Amino acid sequence: MGRFVFAKAQRLRTNAEFARVYRLGRRLRGDNFALIVLPNGGEHSRLGISVQRKTGNAVRRNRIKRLVREAFRQNPSLLSTPSDLVCTVRPGFAIDSLAALQVGMARLISG
Repeated sequence: MGRFVFAKAQRLRTNAEFARVYRLGRRLRGDNFALIVLPNGGEHSRLGISVQRKTGNAVRRNRIKRLVREAFRQNPSLLSTPSDLVCTVRPGFAIDSLAALQVGMARLISG
């Protein structure tokens, strides 16, 4: 059985990387979350996650981040071209299952 990892190469890590996606990316708005997508010209897509403190306590925010990372990791073909993706979660985010989040993200990206 292989390791399930979310490698550093798959993450947006610096403020400059996030700022570039916020400034130049295409915004896709969903129910209390948004995806900002910017093609990166690289070999693979990268993910950044932003969860407001108003969303809940640290346990809740970390659970949301784990769900978003897992949805991204399990669906590498979610984006047709390698892109940088920032998922911003706002207060009122009510999705607590991986399947529901995957459906919501796919719906936003495809349509």
